[in-house]
Amino acid sequence: MIRSYGPRARFAVQDLGASPLAERFGVDKYPAIFVDDALIARPEDFYAWGGPPTGKYLPWKEPANRLKFQRDLRQMIDIRLGGGTVASLPAVKNSAPRLLPDVALTDLQGRTFRTKDLRGKPLLVEFWATWCPPCLQSMARMKELDTSKLNIVLIAIESDRKDIDSVLAKLQPPGRVVMASDAVRDAFDGPPAVPTFLLTDRDGKVARVFYGAPANIHEEIARELTALQ
Repeated sequence: MIRSYGPRARFAVQDLGASPLAERFGVDKYPAIFVDDALIARPEDFYAWGGPPTGKYLPWKEPANRLKFQRDLRQMIDIRLGGGTVASLPAVKNSAPRLLPDVALTDLQGRTFRTKDLRGKPLLVEFWATWCPPCLQSMARMKELDTSKLNIVLIAIESDRKDIDSVLAKLQPPGRVVMASDAVRDAFDGPPAVPTFLLTDRDGKVARVFYGAPANIHEEIARELTALQ
């Protein structure tokens, strides 16, 4: 859609943890949509994130809601290009900590456990898929993390068991590997992208969420882990 405006409009992506706009508006999840410096859609508009499903584009998987978002975005862009001012949603500073969902998981060996069972150490959860090259690149480096101080759970989505087994045989990442059920995906509201990393402290509070796998992802995770020690 942005391309239809030619050189008059530009689409930019900012990493959540390094976005001045996200910090200014108190956005701590993905995605948030800005037109210039006006916040026009919050993460909760697209995914419930464990709260009430009241977002204006929910359920996001419905084509009608995606078209509604496109219409709203186009309207906001047209206002700015016409010299008008786009009304921004207010900034919100979230005071309540976000806890990792307490959900039952079953690993590839058939052992069932709950996320709360892993408290006592920081926990890194990665959502990945066998068809996702950045996921595989990040998993290849997973052994660089100090697993004596960290629990790791790797949740595969939209992937066949035989392909999962092939990837694990080749990369041999540490941690427990889980195939995501619909219930698990719903508990984590999607997730909206792969890879997605959730890092919690020893009490299950989400300390950082990473979307995608930039080259320095493991250095960033290691830095966050140091801060959690």
